Amino acid sequence: MMKNFSTPYIYFYLIVLVTVIAIGLTAVSLGLKPRREFNQRVEKAQQILCAAGYGDVSKEMAVAKFDAVVQTIDNQSKACYQIHCADGTDGHVVEVHGNGLWGPIWGYIILEEDLNTIKGVVFAHKSETPGLGDKITEEAFTAQFIGKKLHNAQGEYTSVRVLPKGKNPSIAPENRVDAITGATLTSKGVDAMIMQSFK
Repeated sequence: MMKNFSTPYIYFYLIVLVTVIAIGLTAVSLGLKPRREFNQRVEKAQQILCAAGYGDVSKEMAVAKFDAVVQTIDNQSKACYQIHCADGTDGHVVEVHGNGLWGPIWGYIILEEDLNTIKGVVFAHKSETPGLGDKITEEAFTAQFIGKKLHNAQGEYTSVRVLPKGKNPSIAPENRVDAITGATLTSKGVDAMIMQSFK
């Protein structure tokens, strides 16, 4: 025979149940926070080291290697880290953030000492389309940025534009790279991200 519970009892039961679940989830989240923050630090270290020419550094070695070659400088400036690159030269790391087609995109750009010439780039994304927008992470795209200039020959800021071949021919080759075919909105996101990050 089923019991008939009163309405106040049911409400009380639901409130207790939701409270217990919320407390449990909060405890799990707080317990995992140090691990989550460490994993984020490792991922960031790996990405910056990759941009600086160190290739794929293992998770176990990434933080130690990062601490050995990176020095934090004035966080108010665009270059918030100075790094000793794999080729033996020094560079400045600039963290960039923007929006792709489906979500956030970000990256790290390494500038030479002149703060104008790009010597390394790595991009990452949250949810760009496989085989199209996610190509921003591939070397075929990122390698185009090496040696490009943020300023034109007259010293005016142009950024490094990400444009389809043949578009805006007035922009000099040293101030542009080719957009990804079939990923127009993601390419525009990278273009806007770089443009805004160095203003």
